[in-house]
Amino acid sequence: MGEVHASSIHQGFPADRASAEPSRKRLTKAVVGVTLGNMVEWFDFALYSSLAGIIGKTFFHNDNPTTQLMAIYATFAAGFLIRPLGSLVFGPIGDKFGRRTALSLSITLMAVATFAIALIPSYASIGLFAPVLLILMRLLQGLSAGGEYGGSCTFIAEHSPDERRSFFTSWLEFGNISGFLLGGAVVSLFTLGLGEQAMQDWGWRVPFAIGGLLGLIALYLRLGLEETPVFKEIQANEKLRKATGAEPSLFSLLVNEWPKILQCMGLVTVFNVTYYIILGYIPGYLENVLGYSNTFARNLGMAATLFMLVLIPVSGLLADRLGRNRMIITGCVLLIVMAFPCFMLLHTQSVGLLLAALLILTLAQLFFEGAMPATMTSLFKARVRYSALALSYNVAVSLFGGTAPLINTWLISITGNQMIPAWYLIGGAVVGLISILFVKDSTGKPLPT
Repeated sequence: MGEVHASSIHQGFPADRASAEPSRKRLTKAVVGVTLGNMVEWFDFALYSSLAGIIGKTFFHNDNPTTQLMAIYATFAAGFLIRPLGSLVFGPIGDKFGRRTALSLSITLMAVATFAIALIPSYASIGLFAPVLLILMRLLQGLSAGGEYGGSCTFIAEHSPDERRSFFTSWLEFGNISGFLLGGAVVSLFTLGLGEQAMQDWGWRVPFAIGGLLGLIALYLRLGLEETPVFKEIQANEKLRKATGAEPSLFSLLVNEWPKILQCMGLVTVFNVTYYIILGYIPGYLENVLGYSNTFARNLGMAATLFMLVLIPVSGLLADRLGRNRMIITGCVLLIVMAFPCFMLLHTQSVGLLLAALLILTLAQLFFEGAMPATMTSLFKARVRYSALALSYNVAVSLFGGTAPLINTWLISITGNQMIPAWYLIGGAVVGLISILFVKDSTGKPLPT
């Protein structure tokens, strides 16, 4: 389900260029090897979203379901709050020692932490140590994730031809959504096969063990990848600069990128607020706020996710043809106009209207899927690309993306206003729209050197 097909990826290369065959194979390996690691991250995200109730009962001692849900969302958010630190660790490694090196280290940490969650005893067995160990593993996962997305975007973008960069980087999003969909499917299959009680007793651990094994497979693939041509050129130029004594520090170069970092943070805000509300929060919202069954809410969310997955490569192709900025602006406007009506439809008792609302919101997200990764990568110069993209991406995700379920749950609980998520989406879209108006469209152009 989460597999990236080489035949589809090859569409981006002109068929009449026989000399491009080595580059074609190298790019295919890069896309597959890198996206599988991001799949693990989103696989884990789907597990937390689908199993939030069970995890809350297993690790947190409280009889109030809302308090347990808040606790697990807070633990989930903790993994995001540490991401900026991860970007400060893995970003400089990627810019100094190689994109492949940083990505291999980050997926190793992710695999170990994910597998460890499957082994943590429950609160009933070890008391307070249970939530402490869970939070620790989430922090390690967050540290790892701090180097994942920015590095993955950089790696694929630097392997891609200029005229097809949106298409190829969109496969990273395909891998992300595949991981999310696969995680939800695995939970559903195990719940169906084992039953609710067995799933709550021990079955929930198996998907996390699978996530750890997927991470090890991704590590194996990454170790076989070739470093990007851009980084090889950086290494050659660094040798020359060292010889002449004219090598600026990474920190000084990063400081000069602050205007671009702020622009990128604005784009990441709308990109991830939309992600985490539509894919991560709405299924739980349907269950915990509107009273639908867990199975119904999860299946409806998976249907919308599958719709998005199929159209992501199309979004990438359109971004290369129509322009990335135009796609992003369209997505922001659609969210501003339709978020509130869509959440009103969620309150109806019609399955058709519920699905229509989810599909409209998903369509808005699709305008970002093909355009956003290449746009963000193209903001930064080569020598600080990994660090700058990782930092701006993870700061914005920590503040506005991964915390969205927690913030929305808290705001609804204290205000009683069930339309809070719609306003959250609109706010993110306004930030994204303002940001993209300051970004020069780089569609079809070389990456900054």
